[in-house]
Amino acid sequence: MESLWLVLFWTGPIGIGIFLALLGTFVWLLAKADEVSKRTKAFSREKGLEKK
Repeated sequence: MESLWLVLFWTGPIGIGIFLALLGTFVWLLAKADEVSKRTKAFSREKGLEKK
């Protein structure tokens, strides 16, 4: 039972794998949100120029 605890604990291989997967997902979502923000700003600037 003690060896199972070491495998499933956050410092074990499964815990580290889950942590890295979640960290990668978080970084990917931040990059995607930044891209959407840039596109939205560019679209609003373009739309603003068309109104003038």
